[in-house]
Amino acid sequence: MSDTQPDRKPAGDPPPIEQQREELAETVDALAAKLDVPARVNTAASETAQTAKVKAEENRTTLIGVAVAAVLAIGAVIVVKRRRS
Repeated sequence: MSDTQPDRKPAGDPPPIEQQREELAETVDALAAKLDVPARVNTAASETAQTAKVKAEENRTTLIGVAVAAVLAIGAVIVVKRRRS
């Protein structure tokens, strides 16, 4: 029959108290970071804004072309409506 439990260290001396405290502090810090939803939302928003800024800079020519096309389309609609009136 196979043992399904994870490997355990042989029963010996436990790790020193200082090491246990460090590990516990790291665990507490990780849990606190996961539970700090506002900070996580702010971080995600900042990353998204930065990504959008980089993509906008990379595609500046395309964005300018789209803006010009939109202005021309609006202008054409206005001209057509005025001629029909």
